[in-house]
Amino acid sequence: MEKFEIPLPNGGIISGRLNFPTTPRIPANWPLIICIPGGSYDAEYFDVDEDYSINSTSSWAGIPTIALTRPGYGSSTSAPIDDPDQDTTYGQVQGKYLNSTILPAIWQEFGKHTGATAIVLLSHSIGAMISTIVAGSYTGREGYPLAGLITSGIGTELAEGPRGVMLHLLEETTGSVQFETTPKDAIMLQVPMQNLTDQKLCRHTKRLNHPVPPGELHDINTSWLGYWHNYSHRVAVPVMHGLSEFDGLWNYSPKILEEYKASFPTSPKVTSELIPQAPHCIELSFQSKAWYMKCCAFALESAHWYGLRPGSTPLSIRPGTGKQGTEATPGHNGITTLVYTTTRYEEGGL
Repeated sequence: MEKFEIPLPNGGIISGRLNFPTTPRIPANWPLIICIPGGSYDAEYFDVDEDYSINSTSSWAGIPTIALTRPGYGSSTSAPIDDPDQDTTYGQVQGKYLNSTILPAIWQEFGKHTGATAIVLLSHSIGAMISTIVAGSYTGREGYPLAGLITSGIGTELAEGPRGVMLHLLEETTGSVQFETTPKDAIMLQVPMQNLTDQKLCRHTKRLNHPVPPGELHDINTSWLGYWHNYSHRVAVPVMHGLSEFDGLWNYSPKILEEYKASFPTSPKVTSELIPQAPHCIELSFQSKAWYMKCCAFALESAHWYGLRPGSTPLSIRPGTGKQGTEATPGHNGITTLVYTTTRYEEGGL
């Protein structure tokens, strides 16, 4: 994927990686996938090498893809805090900034060039927390079209052991938190306890490991589960969620999948499923390719939903080529059939 940096209207910078396939396509509705990484990772998380990159799958599908380096990482400037006295969490600040400033700028810069008609967010772990805030804050008037939300590496119940380790690190560290590679691989990849990823991938993990702003670790481990329904209940686009069978940070059970699905009552479709034989970092595991294929299929489905829903912009109007009007807020207004889907895995097998 190609590296990029673009200026933002507030004087900041957002950076990342992109790939815009030139493969001809027939459908009128087409997604732009924007990937949001989790804590300690930047855009390279989605583009490690030729074997572990969304690029191989999205290029095959002809889907333009952007992986962001979140604010506070690399050359992406930190999200501004409008009111430092306001009781706002780190995730809320980032989510608001992505929704109001970064995603509109990304769409303005790349939307017309890619030929996409809507954005689908593909997010992992802390990135999934932030993307849920984005989707729950989205009104349709921000200047970009949001068609879908993909989340993984997140659930409704934290694993207490790793959570305690994270809280201890926050108590012992001033400033950014730097994880040690070996224990991090044990939690994120289940290395060497489980055979869930190619051992050769571990040669990349030191390079992929970046300092973590303490605010996001504190938010995900202490605050998020207390307020996340304020956002998930307002998400009005299709949602696809994957929770790994061997996630080192979040507990799994069929009940947790049901709870997660039920937390998006306004979405026209919710899929919450177990990813078998996968660690926390699905994208760095043997399930990487299969997961990316699911994400691309969901993105295509969501783009069609967005373009064909009642009140949508006519298909003849493309980004930057036609008269712009106020689009209806995405959601299920006017839809007569709502589909709620959960893939259930019973204990002991698929």
